[in-house]
Amino acid sequence: MKQKSTREALIKAAIHLFYQKGYLDTSIREIGAKAGVSNSSIYHYFKNKEEVLFQIIDHATKELIDALSCVEQECSDPVECIRRMLMEHSAIFSLKRRKETKIVDSDSFFLHGKWKQATIENQREIYQIYKKRLDLIAQQGRLREVDPTVAAFSILGIINSSFRWFKESGRLSREEVALNITKLVFEGIINSGDSKKIGNL
Repeated sequence: MKQKSTREALIKAAIHLFYQKGYLDTSIREIGAKAGVSNSSIYHYFKNKEEVLFQIIDHATKELIDALSCVEQECSDPVECIRRMLMEHSAIFSLKRRKETKIVDSDSFFLHGKWKQATIENQREIYQIYKKRLDLIAQQGRLREVDPTVAAFSILGIINSSFRWFKESGRLSREEVALNITKLVFEGIINSGDSKKIGNL
C-alpha cells in the first residue's frame, strides 16, 4: 500500500510541476521534493523522468479511450454517440483535467522508443473512435459536406486546445464551456435536422 501511495504522490507532484514549469524545466529532484520522497528513492518507482511523463500521458489517454468507448457501446445512433462523446471529452478531460491535457498536448514529443510508440497508438485509437462514428453518419447522409477525416482531426484539435484559454474563475463554468464547444462542433458537422437535438443538452 505504501509503495502505491508513494508512486501516486510522485505522479501527482510531476503533474503539477510539468503543468506549471514544463517537462524540460522540471528536474527529477524537484518532483521528489514536492512529493516528500528522497531523490534516490524515486528510482525504485521510475527509471527516469521520461518514464514519469509516459505514465502521466498513458493513464490520461487510456482513461479517455475508456470513457469514449463506454459512450460508443451505450449509443446505437452514431449522431447521438458523437454528441455525447464531444460532451464527455470536453467537460471531463480537456477542462476538468486541464493539467494532464496540457502535458499530453505539449510534452508528448519528448517521449522516445516504446513509450513514444505506445502514445501514438493511444492517440490513433482516440482518432479512430471518432472517425468510425463520423463515417457511419456520412453513410447515412447526416454529415454536412465535411470530410470525416478532417472532421475527426478538427474535433481533437478544438477540444484538446481548450485548456489554453479556459479559466476556472471565468464567466462560464466548465460545464457551460463544454456545452458551447459541443454545440459549436456538433452543429458544424451534423445536418441541421439532427443538430437541433443539441438544444436538449
